[in-house]
Amino acid sequence: MNRRQFIKWSGAGLAAAGGISLFHSLAQLKEVARDNFYDHVQETEKEYMELLYLASLAPSGHNTQPWTVKFITCHHWLIGIDAARWLPVVDPENREALISIGAFLENLAVAARTKGYDIEVQLKAQSSKDKEIVDVQLYKVGQTEPFDIKKIQLRRTIRNNFLTNELSSEDIRFLTGKNKESFFYFSRQGKEGKYLSQGTVLANKIQTDRNSTQEELAKWIRWSNEESKKYQNGLTAETMEIEGISRWFVKNFYSHQSALAKHFREATIQKIREQVVTGSGWLLLTSKDSSVAELINVGRNLQRIWLAARDKKIAIHPMTQMIEETAIRDELSSTLGIAEEIQLLLRVGYINDYPKPVSLRMPLQCIII
Repeated sequence: MNRRQFIKWSGAGLAAAGGISLFHSLAQLKEVARDNFYDHVQETEKEYMELLYLASLAPSGHNTQPWTVKFITCHHWLIGIDAARWLPVVDPENREALISIGAFLENLAVAARTKGYDIEVQLKAQSSKDKEIVDVQLYKVGQTEPFDIKKIQLRRTIRNNFLTNELSSEDIRFLTGKNKESFFYFSRQGKEGKYLSQGTVLANKIQTDRNSTQEELAKWIRWSNEESKKYQNGLTAETMEIEGISRWFVKNFYSHQSALAKHFREATIQKIREQVVTGSGWLLLTSKDSSVAELINVGRNLQRIWLAARDKKIAIHPMTQMIEETAIRDELSSTLGIAEEIQLLLRVGYINDYPKPVSLRMPLQCIII
């Protein structure tokens, strides 16, 4: 296999890396280690550290894991965003970062209820660029709420091996729950679904042609095992689904510049074209506006869907490039006839097997400030 072929195969694995994405790998890839996550913070009670760890398994763009936590007390936290983990090119207003904070909060709330706690959340941020976002207090309610915590631990994005049969109406209702006014589903084969597929390819083409977008992406790729161990965030060959000899090659020979190569970009677009013609359709999440509070709520809705999807063997692949590109975003709602603001596009579909997570996770000491 020559270098051009390596770029084709490995570049294809990078398809649709933008957006709120944790990434898929096949079953033979190693599962992310879940042990000893609170050993370094012995001064804080183990129960709270376990809750923090579970919250930190939320999704984020390029797997930057932007959240920070400041402990006022064990049960009083300030949740913020680290500016060093912003994505100023594809997410200049921190829209996606705030959605990630919402997913983090939803994980926290679900996990807390299993231990007899509830959470009270008060908004602190006045703008999307504020460092402190919400004030969270945990308080005992005495009664635990049953929930399989493995759903948080095993949640992941899947991008390949989608089946093409339609989602049933029952399963759509199962995913969206009672809050149906914030969700819209379009079949892949319908007029709207085809528009979203074509628009996603176009938006990705715009981004891969733009050097600043590719540079930002390249910054968050951890090609080697050494980089993965050093940063413990970002994208790896495993999370990008690069397999076999191609994975060995990129882990040993690829560098920052590899994501800027012409053939790498071309292979990415080809992979996008292959992805959008599979799956069941598109699930859109909306909000009344793009205020901090609304975006956090979108993130919580996103995580509720994600935690339910595994039970139905439904794969979720966020593809937010149409929203990230202003020229396309401005016509998106009117074309689809949606009055509210569209905040997330999720490609969804059934799969035969749900693989385990392989995305990197930062140690808790890196997010506690």
